[in-house]
Amino acid sequence: MPIKSQTYEFFQPFYDMDEAKKDTPFIAPPQDFIQIFKKRIEWVDPQIKKKTKLLKTMNVEEHAAFMYIQMIKSFVSGVVFNEAEMSVRGWLNHNYQRTQALDLELRKQGKDWTYAGDTMTGWARLDNVYNLLKDVIENGIEGDYIETGVWRGGSSLFAKATMMALDPSSRRVSYVCDSFRGLPPGNQILDKADVGWDGTPYLEVTSEVVANNFIKYGMLDENVVFVKGFFNETMPPLKEKVDRFSIMRLDGDMYESTVDVLYNLYDKLTLGGYVIMDDWLGFPSKTAVEDFFQVHGEDLPDIVAIDDLSAYWKKTKDFKINYERYQKAEYKKL
Repeated sequence: MPIKSQTYEFFQPFYDMDEAKKDTPFIAPPQDFIQIFKKRIEWVDPQIKKKTKLLKTMNVEEHAAFMYIQMIKSFVSGVVFNEAEMSVRGWLNHNYQRTQALDLELRKQGKDWTYAGDTMTGWARLDNVYNLLKDVIENGIEGDYIETGVWRGGSSLFAKATMMALDPSSRRVSYVCDSFRGLPPGNQILDKADVGWDGTPYLEVTSEVVANNFIKYGMLDENVVFVKGFFNETMPPLKEKVDRFSIMRLDGDMYESTVDVLYNLYDKLTLGGYVIMDDWLGFPSKTAVEDFFQVHGEDLPDIVAIDDLSAYWKKTKDFKINYERYQKAEYKKL
């Protein structure tokens, strides 16, 4: 596949990554675990009196898949490491980060950064990814999965694990989009809060690190595509290469990063699909979404809160994207 220019690169690490740079997998693929967990459930169930309300709704196959997904959640969020893990208290524009003993409540809420894990996304947001993917799979909503802004790739990994566990024969592609060198400097003209996001080495993760995270969890295959570059450089050409999405997960924090994705890809989202905003309350990305719908003369969709920071909505209406406004950087209604 690989497509490369001076400012961006699209590639499939499964094929295109230097074999000498690939780590060794240490977690078996989903279906191997699910078969092992099925045996455990079939062995233990006759020995217990009753299951919890949630697990009562699941058959053995579903319960085993859920066990696998919960296991991956504990890995990518870092809590599997217990006392060997730490809570990193995010500090932008600093070369070093402050740490403390793992605070499980902060981690569940996504209010700290992980030390040993692969995502800052808290449990509520990971559960949201699982629930929305389960919905689009069960309801036949067609389209791929894309995440814009992936850091170490943990949330994208969790989404891939969910798709492989719930729909093993699926050919849905996972698009993993990031500069792989941190956030852009930003432009205060677009939003006064759109500066100061760069200059934090802890947020700068290479594509090799992220690809090896997919490898270690047994999830790197031909349906994982990396889109490397800042979004103003990658989204316009990506628009010409993709068909449709069922879920778009935006984690770019900034106004500019958000409009780059919405103007180029929102019309690729299938009706009944979802947009997840990792950064909603208190972030310039929220203003970008509000401006996007306003300039198109559309009401803001029904926004559903996930936790104190994040939200999502379901796409229920198509409309023509005014791409000329994007080309002129006219994102606000006069």
